[in-house]
Amino acid sequence: MREQRQPRTDRGQAYTLEGFVSAMIVLLAVLFAMQAVVITPTTGGLADRTTQAQVEQEGQDALVISATAEDGDLSELVRYWDEEEGEFYNASESHGDFYYDASNDTEFYDNFVLGETLSDRFTERGLSYNVELVYQDDSGEFDSEYLVYQGESEAVTASYMVTLYESDTVTAPNGDEGEEQTLRQAHCDEDENNEHCYPIPPATDDTSEIYNVVEVRIAVW
Repeated sequence: MREQRQPRTDRGQAYTLEGFVSAMIVLLAVLFAMQAVVITPTTGGLADRTTQAQVEQEGQDALVISATAEDGDLSELVRYWDEEEGEFYNASESHGDFYYDASNDTEFYDNFVLGETLSDRFTERGLSYNVELVYQDDSGEFDSEYLVYQGESEAVTASYMVTLYESDTVTAPNGDEGEEQTLRQAHCDEDENNEHCYPIPPATDDTSEIYNVVEVRIAVW
């Protein structure tokens, strides 16, 4: 009488092992995908408070460094107005306004510490930013002009106050050599309605040594 053989279990063990390996592969793929997800500033904003605090500090540092620079400081930048063209000198032409855009090939990045610093710290990391000049007129109302404009988004901000004096002149190259206009001379009264005028008005009368105090505000996202 032939002995009855027990059924082999190799095939079942193989199926079990195959299922286990497949599950491990799926799990590893999910873990890898979760770690590979990057939340970019343009899609989700600056992701967390730690990142926001770091970017804010970097923006503040850039302003402080620029304010104390020997050449191309913040005051010179705020006064870098082209009287003939009615814009910041050699401003970007792509949008038709008188401020700079994101291009590194502009006066803002070539001649001023703030432009070079912002490019190194933010542009090369894929971050966008605006630089806005906020000032007060002689009636006490606040207004602003963009120096750099790249769009609108939720942003981290940093700012620095720059004092302009009555003796300060516009700093952009002037077509009439030897004729440097003071800020008050470069600015037009409202009734003159000259679009080429320096945009920041005097906040005081001409008996004060101070022309205006401008907040240079950086918004980064």
